[in-house]
Amino acid sequence: MVQLQNQEDRLSQILSSFSCHLDEDIANFLHNRAAEFEKLQKSKTYLVFDEDSLANDPQIVIWGYFTVALKSLELPQSMSTRTRRELDGFSGKANNAPIASLPCYLIGQLARNDRISKEQLPGKELLIEALRVILSAADLVGGRLAMIECHNDEHLKTFYRENGFETIGSDQEDGKTMVQMLCKIC
Repeated sequence: MVQLQNQEDRLSQILSSFSCHLDEDIANFLHNRAAEFEKLQKSKTYLVFDEDSLANDPQIVIWGYFTVALKSLELPQSMSTRTRRELDGFSGKANNAPIASLPCYLIGQLARNDRISKEQLPGKELLIEALRVILSAADLVGGRLAMIECHNDEHLKTFYRENGFETIGSDQEDGKTMVQMLCKIC
């Protein structure tokens, strides 16, 4: 029992090395919710480390992390059948009615530690790693779409657009507008 406690303390110490002052919710999720979401099979969280420090440094620092989950994307009623067909990859209709939702992989969190520079870990590298995980899952079970929901911030939207995502709508989350963006993965 002591050994397990020491492991939990060590994990807590490692997780506490992550901070993100631009969005405290991102750090809060990692510190307080990621393990719970793992246990409930709601998502999987991937931690990014420097390999050298991981092997040699007793003060391990998380460089970044991302979380991947499944999501049902509710399509707006105003969306054309053509767009639905492009997203669905088949017909855009089911039982002679427009498809109302599509399954997708959600990148629920994606962030770099405040202590790590853009040069050390470019955001694009972190996103590529998240998409690699999604592609692995898609190879096993199928799926065509990856989705992110980000704050309505021009810098974030530009970053995701430059990396293959397109804005498809928005949603309200805790009183904040979250922009929904999709990327076809196959």
